Amino acid sequence: MSKLRNRIRDLGRTRAGFGFAAAAHNEAVRHILVIAEVADAASAAAAAEAGVDAVILRGSAAALGDLDLKSVLAGIWLEDATGAEVTAARDAGADFFLFDDGRTQSTALTPTEIGRILLLGPDQETERLRSIAVLDLDAVVVTGEVGATTVRDQLALRRVASLTGAHLLIAANAVPDTATLEAWRDAGAPAVLVSGSAADLRAAVQAASAVPAPKRRDEHSTPSLGAPHVSHSHDDEDDDDL
Repeated sequence: MSKLRNRIRDLGRTRAGFGFAAAAHNEAVRHILVIAEVADAASAAAAAEAGVDAVILRGSAAALGDLDLKSVLAGIWLEDATGAEVTAARDAGADFFLFDDGRTQSTALTPTEIGRILLLGPDQETERLRSIAVLDLDAVVVTGEVGATTVRDQLALRRVASLTGAHLLIAANAVPDTATLEAWRDAGAPAVLVSGSAADLRAAVQAASAVPAPKRRDEHSTPSLGAPHVSHSHDDEDDDDL
């Protein structure tokens, strides 16, 4: 299981502990991840300082060598990746990579111990979404508009998550507010991709911190969309790569 998938799985969980340190950690528990799109090592460091959970770096694997992000996960944007490039990125410290399936060589999916995120694009026909399910992805990227989310918007997101069998990573078109993040999370998106200044990222982290835990079914007085079930064949494997 990749580190990113572990991080998604552990959303809302608290670590065992005692005293003030444990209390401080419990206060920081979030129910949606914030991932920052960054251009270089300096902006990645600023994003980490802002409190994001992960960064996606645009560029070559060589740029990963300059990162020192501690607990913040590092990914790389390789739209037209090859197997050699993915292997190099993993060996340089990438926890996951983002790719375009129409441009990426099939050998890019061969390396293990690195997460995979697919850039879905506008083609969301049913057969295409179903075919994606065999790739065993950590997430698929879809775009999202910040603002009032309609029921139809949620249903469209839920459809993608259900047919692909993958979590959604929503690329926000602006700094998302708490209500938008909660609506996206309930439609199958445990993570949001944000770009912008350090102040924008801090605002996104603050909004994510205010997203409440998902409601239990018996707490709904009216029918709810809930979150689609996303299963992965190796979610029960040992977490040796942490």
